[in-house]
Amino acid sequence: MLSRAAKRSGLCDEKGHPRPLSPEGPACISLLQAICFGFAIVLSVVFVVHNLWHSAPAVVVLLTSPGSFWVSLPSGLPVPPRPYHYTEFMAWLKSTDFSHATPALKWQPEPAEFDIDAAAHGKFQPWLKGKFADSAISVAKGINKYSFMDHIMLTGNLDVIGAPGTHLYILRRLLEAAQGSPRPTFVDAGCGPGYLLMAWALAAGEGSRAVGIDVDEAVVASAQRHLTNIDEAFDKDAVGLPKDAKMDAFVGDALDPDVRELGLKLGTVDAINVGLAVNFDSAMEDLSPLVKLLRTGGLIAVPVCSPAEEQPSSIPKGKCAGLFKVFRKSEDGSLQRAPFDPDIPTRFVVALKPGQTTADAQLPMAAASLESSSGSNRLRGKG
Repeated sequence: MLSRAAKRSGLCDEKGHPRPLSPEGPACISLLQAICFGFAIVLSVVFVVHNLWHSAPAVVVLLTSPGSFWVSLPSGLPVPPRPYHYTEFMAWLKSTDFSHATPALKWQPEPAEFDIDAAAHGKFQPWLKGKFADSAISVAKGINKYSFMDHIMLTGNLDVIGAPGTHLYILRRLLEAAQGSPRPTFVDAGCGPGYLLMAWALAAGEGSRAVGIDVDEAVVASAQRHLTNIDEAFDKDAVGLPKDAKMDAFVGDALDPDVRELGLKLGTVDAINVGLAVNFDSAMEDLSPLVKLLRTGGLIAVPVCSPAEEQPSSIPKGKCAGLFKVFRKSEDGSLQRAPFDPDIPTRFVVALKPGQTTADAQLPMAAASLESSSGSNRLRGKG
């Protein structure tokens, strides 16, 4: 068919051979090249469309949902509808097949990790009452937690962030320490990707300050990115960043941070969350540097391992079973259990001292959760 077309074009002789070049037009071979080039372009377009459709089902969002879009970030993560709204995000999350969209993910987002409504009516419901609980729930729905999970999705390490119920409980317990403070200040020791830092800044009011410390440089870099790119961090129709609020994260020893590097003064911090468990026998000694940061009347939430002889045999090395406790700093500088503090069973990663490895710990190391998943306790807990 190409030979007949070439003959009719006058560029080839009766045998289909190209005629000699002339100033008036190209040789027959140029026509064949043009046809082949056009055919290659068509094949390329078909190939690209086919692969986009089958490897990224969420591209349907772009075609069917106004205001939504599908792009590839530098990390290659799927992007939910923008701007962020909790209800729309949850609908998108439940309808997105991450196993096909991005097979490179080492952890695929699960609705339970983002479902604030379910968390508020789950294990922690008895303690999620009153104005501080309402504030915690409102802020948690307003934060785009998905944007804080990019490092986790790519590395598969879910240990660096707490589950939603854990976050709600910590916020509800610690927010009362912000009342009446001219500059509500919060330290997250073992901050992970910075979720609780953002939550405190949004909930604690004008002039709030949130400072995180973590030994993992990559996680701290992730936190710093999330805390500076606030355009994607929360639903601006639901919550607003208070005037003069500040957030930052630093690399360091979570239990013995460099106060000067953090820009904090002793006795000025209103609330501290400890994202690592401390040993029963040395809890007060381990917490001493953080307690010095607390003001009188300030609160500190911390998981405390049960004694070694009470540890279940099923606990992996580096982790422990214990109780989640909240303490208040008294006038003499000691820690006293906060009023009405329930003993909530938990499994957490045990904090190690500088130079230690997991093998050095009699009790089990890294972050845990107060919650259970599919009947088993997840060993998680950081910010």
